Amino acid sequence: MRNRMTSILIGLAAVACVAQAQPDFTAASRLAVQEGGRKKPLDTFAREIVQRITGKTHFNSRDPIDVAFSLAFTQGNAEWTGHKIIRLGYQPLKSRLELPTTDSYFSYRELADNPKLRPLYDELNESQTTESKRARNPLRDEVNTLAAKLHDVESLVDSSALALVPHPNDPDAPWISPADDAKMASYWPKDTKNIRDHFLAIGKAYRENDAAALTRNCEAFAALLRQLSPKVYPAPPTLEQEITYNHLRPFVWSWRLFLISLLVLVATGKLRSPAFYWTGMGLFAAGLGMLIVGFVYRSLIAGRPPVTNMYESVIWVAFGATSFALVFELMYRSRYFAAAAAAGAVFVLLLADQFPNVLNPHIQPLTPVLRDNFWLATHVLTITLGYAAFFLAWVIGHVSLFLHLRKPNARPILDALTQYTYRTMQIGVLLLVIGTGLGGLWANYSWGRFWGWDPKETWSLIALLSYLIVLHGRYSGWLTTFSLNVAACICFNSVLMAWYGVNFVLPTGLHSYGFGTGGLGYVTTFVLADAAFVAFAAWRFKRAAVSPMPAKS
Repeated sequence: MRNRMTSILIGLAAVACVAQAQPDFTAASRLAVQEGGRKKPLDTFAREIVQRITGKTHFNSRDPIDVAFSLAFTQGNAEWTGHKIIRLGYQPLKSRLELPTTDSYFSYRELADNPKLRPLYDELNESQTTESKRARNPLRDEVNTLAAKLHDVESLVDSSALALVPHPNDPDAPWISPADDAKMASYWPKDTKNIRDHFLAIGKAYRENDAAALTRNCEAFAALLRQLSPKVYPAPPTLEQEITYNHLRPFVWSWRLFLISLLVLVATGKLRSPAFYWTGMGLFAAGLGMLIVGFVYRSLIAGRPPVTNMYESVIWVAFGATSFALVFELMYRSRYFAAAAAAGAVFVLLLADQFPNVLNPHIQPLTPVLRDNFWLATHVLTITLGYAAFFLAWVIGHVSLFLHLRKPNARPILDALTQYTYRTMQIGVLLLVIGTGLGGLWANYSWGRFWGWDPKETWSLIALLSYLIVLHGRYSGWLTTFSLNVAACICFNSVLMAWYGVNFVLPTGLHSYGFGTGGLGYVTTFVLADAAFVAFAAWRFKRAAVSPMPAKS
């Protein structure tokens, strides 16, 4: 145990050292590794494991492969500095471990040697019944996440995480680390030494900061493994495709383009110049195009539609909202659709980009119930497109409420915005009806019943009924121009509950593949702030005694 701890601390010391000129990791990034049942380039693996440990893909501005290699390959008598590399932000857990609550990063030694961590882990995971474990326990989730981070560090230091060696002929068999002597002997009894020597040569080149040798040895190692196991080792184009996606970052480029489009459309709104309008729309279309590029890459990499986790559904909602806005914009040329959708897209895409610990961007293998791509491509895509339409209605509703505060007598604009909100909600209801029906068919196919009042099903029905009431109220003349937009803002909370709340707050039911943790504080703050704005707008509207006549659509 002492030797293992010493090895871990020495590895961590390397991460703390002042970064030298980094060698070229291009060849290393093209090595294939298996993790979590998926074969991926080392470029992806390093980004994911470094992000899990540190909360960032590039810790201290270092290439993630550099960080991973520094833990796996650097040995010697370097003095360990206790570098703070492991991110821990959950305040109740820091309090239970008696750690400084103002710090967000801690060293491996501070956490692994903490005398309160193991008893707390055992208390939360072993003293509870199976039934009670189904209930959300944020402290237990955070303790398990921290334990996983410590394991990630340990598995890098002893190289067990570097599952670089494939099975000779079975594509579904687990890959192994070149440092695993027992499994190496069982997989490759005649080639164990050759594989091990190539692996050690990579480590030697890295420690000596020899860029040419590192490139040469990585290429030789990949060629050897591909020659030994041609049916299992991924083809170079497959690995290159994922590396291109990692470095292109299409969803980041998308929100940047949407932001510029928003600024152009808003700043030039009073000029009424076709040149400025179409410039803004060109940027808007480019942002949408980058979303499509990102989805195409993720679909090709994963072999499935990209809507199987919260990260992908958030991106898909941005795509749906901007797609609907583009169609409506081409119909009405109002500028409001594109500006509202661009603002909404920037908001959700920034959330996806800045909160990877909540919205996990990693591509994971599917659970068995999701492996029927027909139902995945119909039910899930349709439901989330309905969410996208409601999200667009929510954004337009807020624009309308803002104009009610600033320009309460601008009736032509307010009436037009209300009509846009109404039409967008109609599309959302249609898609949610179709998606819910398809979900029932999928449930009957997978679970043997069309409807079972599962929390996910129940809240989808609540969301649908909420918007049906609003549409009926508008059609009947019960809702005015102002109240329809208020309803569009309030009803979106039912979508949030069906979309986020069931999976992250009420993790019960058969839809367990969508469960996640984190972000509750942010979502709660967002809902409360939004409710405060709507209440303020309603108060100001009533105080101003503005009474627009209801209009049928």
